Amino acid sequence: MLKKIALVFLVLAVIAAAVYYSFNAVMNSVIHSKKEIVLPDITGKSLIEAVEEMSALGMGLRKEGEEFNNNVPAGMVLRQAPPAGMNVREGKVIKVTISQGGEMIYVPDLKGQTVRAADISLKSSVLMIGEISRKYSVVKEKGIVLSQDPPAGSSVDKDAVINLVISDGIPPEGILLMPNFAGKKGTDAKEWAVKESITAEMKSEPSAAVLPGNIIRQYPEADTDISKFESVTFYVAAETKSEKSLSETVFNYSMPNAGGSKRIRLVLTDDNGEKTVLNAVRKPGTKISIPLQTKGDAIVKVYINKVFIEDVILN
Repeated sequence: MLKKIALVFLVLAVIAAAVYYSFNAVMNSVIHSKKEIVLPDITGKSLIEAVEEMSALGMGLRKEGEEFNNNVPAGMVLRQAPPAGMNVREGKVIKVTISQGGEMIYVPDLKGQTVRAADISLKSSVLMIGEISRKYSVVKEKGIVLSQDPPAGSSVDKDAVINLVISDGIPPEGILLMPNFAGKKGTDAKEWAVKESITAEMKSEPSAAVLPGNIIRQYPEADTDISKFESVTFYVAAETKSEKSLSETVFNYSMPNAGGSKRIRLVLTDDNGEKTVLNAVRKPGTKISIPLQTKGDAIVKVYINKVFIEDVILN
């Protein structure tokens, strides 16, 4: 009985070995039947171009991820695995990393900061201070940033350099710089021009943001050496329509003579809006006189027995 069992196990083992070696032989035959291909270089190509090229060679493509890179435009293949030049079998899946382009940084506003504060601001934005130049200033004290290049809000590459112009303080005697009069009274600018023997032209402009009589802008701009200018110009905020004062007038009206008593309603409309100034019953021929305070253009609407009769314009 034991001999029969042993014989059965032996037969099964022989069959299993035969199946294993047959399977390996078939798989090796399938694998080695695929063409061997030298991988082309697809770096620097768009993802669509890379897919088309790999598909034509019987290869697959899979995107592994994306990275910022200043040298490779966004959407292009940055890296491939296996690398170009390697021998692979047909059907191999090639992994690629796609470029996101250069990492863009927005330049912070450095004006009004010290050089140290500007340096800290730039480093926190992964940027660096570039060339530093100095100029005299009557607007900012010595050591304060006057201007920058590129300007605040610009988008630049990571690790870009930002050039600064730093105040060197009040200029020596003999150099006259233009003060900053923006937002100040026009009379202040006139007094300064007289004191410095400068010809100043005052031009009036409407402005909703600056008080009437104050300066909107100036030419040349602040801190400009005005020794080369024959005159300077100040643009002053003009009086607006809303500055009109109240006017006093008397509205006169006569009731129609025909018929009996009627209800009359008078409505005043001016810059302050609309309001009823009379709503009463009056006899025929009655003379009506109403003192009014108006602002801007004004009219009185006349209604008799709820019927609109006319608009009376007040001078």
